[in-house]
Amino acid sequence: MRKHFLTAAVGLCAALGSAQSLAQTTVTVSPFDMKDWTFFDDGTIRPCSAGEFCGMVDGPDAPPAGDGSANLELVGLDKRPSLGARLDWLAGVRLADIDVLRYSTYVKVNQNVQAIALQFPVDNDVMDQDFAFRGRLVFEPYFEPSLGPVQKLVWQTWDTLHGKWWLSSAGNPDRFPSTVCSQSAPCTVSELVGHYPNIGVRDVLFDPNVILKAGGGWAIFSGNVDALTIGITGSVPTTYNFERGPKDKAACFNGGWVGSAKNQGQCVSHFMKASP
Repeated sequence: MRKHFLTAAVGLCAALGSAQSLAQTTVTVSPFDMKDWTFFDDGTIRPCSAGEFCGMVDGPDAPPAGDGSANLELVGLDKRPSLGARLDWLAGVRLADIDVLRYSTYVKVNQNVQAIALQFPVDNDVMDQDFAFRGRLVFEPYFEPSLGPVQKLVWQTWDTLHGKWWLSSAGNPDRFPSTVCSQSAPCTVSELVGHYPNIGVRDVLFDPNVILKAGGGWAIFSGNVDALTIGITGSVPTTYNFERGPKDKAACFNGGWVGSAKNQGQCVSHFMKASP
């Protein structure tokens, strides 16, 4: 049974077909034009709730792409603020065929070593016709010290194909019966592919198939994410640049809308709708 994402609850665009082209190297995501992306709480599959913050902001400092980033904040063990997208071109892609996969994080407040995680709904064999839910494939920066320890108040870029990943359902008899690549013993990409040659991104109809997530047992956290870059062998990598965009209606004019909205009219309309 497919796990539905409740598109109406989180404001996903009804047209799920991705408008992104692999020939497009940078896709700007902003409140004016979120493309295929949406903020939500990954625990309730609803918009971010009290005690959380999900949104596009300026900075902090000098983000790796553009002037802004996506900010995820939480207070409470039950909070899971996230930013996710359904990217059609990524559905059913083998992990072995992804040759670029990196993103950047900035940590303002955390308890220990947490930074925003990168997750994909996982399929143990994308070549068969079994689309059953099998959990997530998860990258957390602190699991691979060779990439550098998680630091505060500095942007860090994680080359995840050289890091370690874990399967959220490792050891589950109905999903991944083997306990290899569990959270307590994460695997490199080559180890994952060695165990499951056709492991990849699950092809789901309504769920996001790429998720940037904070929380899940974290008592407190505030951090940012930007410049998620994904490339498939033989294609040009696509970078998702998260931006706040113009701060008021006046900033939409004289080209201020470029890179954030589809056109000047859409930018102005955004602020008109927000006015009381």
